[in-house]
Amino acid sequence: MKILVTGASGFAGSHLIEALKVAGQSDIYGTAYGNSSYLATLIPEDHIIKVNLTDALATSGLIEKVQPDQIYHLAAFAFVGESFDRAAELMQNNVALQLNMLEAVRKHAPKARLLIIGSAEEYGLSTNETEKINEGHPLQPVNPYAVSKIAQDLLGYAYQVSYGLQVLRVRPFNHIGERQTPDFAIPAFAKQIVDIEQGKSSSLKVGNLDGVRDFTDVKDMVRAYMTIMEKGAVGEVYNIGTGDGVKMKDVVDKLVALSTAKIQIEVDQTRMRPLDIPSIIADASKIMALGWKPEISLDETLKRVVEYWRGQK
Repeated sequence: MKILVTGASGFAGSHLIEALKVAGQSDIYGTAYGNSSYLATLIPEDHIIKVNLTDALATSGLIEKVQPDQIYHLAAFAFVGESFDRAAELMQNNVALQLNMLEAVRKHAPKARLLIIGSAEEYGLSTNETEKINEGHPLQPVNPYAVSKIAQDLLGYAYQVSYGLQVLRVRPFNHIGERQTPDFAIPAFAKQIVDIEQGKSSSLKVGNLDGVRDFTDVKDMVRAYMTIMEKGAVGEVYNIGTGDGVKMKDVVDKLVALSTAKIQIEVDQTRMRPLDIPSIIADASKIMALGWKPEISLDETLKRVVEYWRGQK
């Protein structure tokens, strides 16, 4: 079986390739956009394809050449915090790299199973702090990133119903782990804590800590992607999360407790978003019915994330 992972040099992509290899898959191709040195430790050099997926011809050529049986389409521009500042770039790129992939698959690999990655951000505002969000929840995006993910998600649906493509869609809730960039809250906090331990910084700068989030370990997340690729129903959409909400303040407290230094917390106005979603917790019963469930605790994950940043030079 030939597997293509786009965004393979990214956070979830590299963890997915590790998991595919553990599962016995060997014919894995990955697209990279930027540094692919870690990816080169996972798959052969000639299976790493440097390609700009916003280029329709290049994407078409990629699918025609590789002829994959399964495609995990993880490549995307993901920066929620900056999404108003970079709204046009984000919308154009995320729509283009989705449309280009769907067209390429339609023309050159119509039998391939294609996993499309949406986001819990698509749901936006939920009605209360304890409500769990299922796949039928209305989409109420509060930032351009979320709108771009809805466009990707629904383009996948449109090509599935119109052309019969083997499209599977997921809406992952927050996922964390090693190699996630500090553009995201948890690695940003962990990196700052390690900087304080090493005497490079004096305080932990945070934004709004009132939000409630549902955190899944990236290793559990990529297992979920594999479960859906194997057992998911074409045309369906699946939430991926633990179903447990945790306040951001409590996550920061857990991280601070892992530190060897005394941590002073400082609220930084520049880290505030125009509107932060108060609460977003997954109803993941649909994917759990396929046999997947999260196995790694939040405490375990946070410990690994801090250790990862301690190991960075």
